[in-house]
Amino acid sequence: MTSNDLQDPPAQCNKDLMLDRRLTVLETRFDTTLTMLPNKADLSELKAELKTDIHAEAARLSKWMAATAVTMVFGFGGMILTMMARLHGA
Repeated sequence: MTSNDLQDPPAQCNKDLMLDRRLTVLETRFDTTLTMLPNKADLSELKAELKTDIHAEAARLSKWMAATAVTMVFGFGGMILTMMARLHGA
């Protein structure tokens, strides 16, 4: 054994090992993350589901708006008839 064998490895070799380790860790993270991202089929399925939900909600709101309009017509009609009856009776 020589005295060079007992010394620490060169700093450049140590840096290369650290960079390789970091690169391996990052590649593993990216591979894991990429498998969790949605693909084109997932996005198109979500889009179709959202369209269905939006159309159903629009139909429900249209029914409520129509019912509110009819109620207002009957309410104002009743108020007008009541006022006219009171004016003619006075």
